[in-house]
Amino acid sequence: MLLLRTRIRVDRSQRVKVIRSLARILGPMRTESGCVGCHLYADLEDESVLMFAEEWEDEASLAAHLRADSARVLLSAIDCASDPPEVRLDTVRGTKGMEYIVSCRDGDYRGE
Repeated sequence: MLLLRTRIRVDRSQRVKVIRSLARILGPMRTESGCVGCHLYADLEDESVLMFAEEWEDEASLAAHLRADSARVLLSAIDCASDPPEVRLDTVRGTKGMEYIVSCRDGDYRGE
């Protein structure tokens, strides 16, 4: 799995416009082949910061998405940023759920 996170800082005058643009593509993106999920977050401590997070099954799916017209919306949002964006692509080998928290709390965690 791949996680693509884009953190942008936008001026107050651009914030609503950027949020509306990014929110508009969430639903269609979620139906794209290989998309596991996508979310738009607002920082509660700094209202000028937004995070657009995407989860993809594989690199081919992400690359196809980035070549599609829908990726232009994110690029337009980046153009509205008041500072250079922080873009981070992480690969995930596996995931753990609540059982991980329980094992750590119970003292059963043995590491990998």
